[in-house]
Amino acid sequence: MVYDYLITLQKADFKVINIISQLLYLLAIAAFLFFATTTAGFLNTYALSAVLLIIIFIVKTVRKTEGTLYYTSGLAIAAIGFGAGPYNNMLLTLFYVVCLLAEREVKFNKEIGFTNDEVVLTTLIKKRYDWSEFNNILIKDGVITLDFNSNKVLQREIGGEVTPEVATEFNAYCQLRLKSIETAKIPEP
Repeated sequence: MVYDYLITLQKADFKVINIISQLLYLLAIAAFLFFATTTAGFLNTYALSAVLLIIIFIVKTVRKTEGTLYYTSGLAIAAIGFGAGPYNNMLLTLFYVVCLLAEREVKFNKEIGFTNDEVVLTTLIKKRYDWSEFNNILIKDGVITLDFNSNKVLQREIGGEVTPEVATEFNAYCQLRLKSIETAKIPEP
């Protein structure tokens, strides 16, 4: 979709989320090693899952990457390992799948797109709003404010710098869209 304006929101610090993901890796590795020693056969699902998780954990912690670091591959392997292993632990499988999806959602690059017809919040699942659902939309001091008719207000910091000229242009665009919606609502006498 082509947007008239696309506002990228500032990313949060993911340090706590990364620590939680690393702890989930370590817990899965410990569980897999324990289960691998209690099941028959040297090579089994748990041993294979533990080895894969150890390799991924080392690669993720040693290699410094640009941008956001995702732990979803290891969480997916943990979920598969718990589900496919001899003990077939569906509760832990479900837990790791939920953690995997939650990490993806939290770290997903959030943007707000504006067209003449709608306002779209691009999260993992896009949320679409008609212009008639807003009282006001405004950028001021690097913060975008979405004031809904339902008395809900959404304020987020914008990633990057917004020049005063761009903020003025964007605010004029939003006011024009909101006024066109208001005039469409007023019945003619």
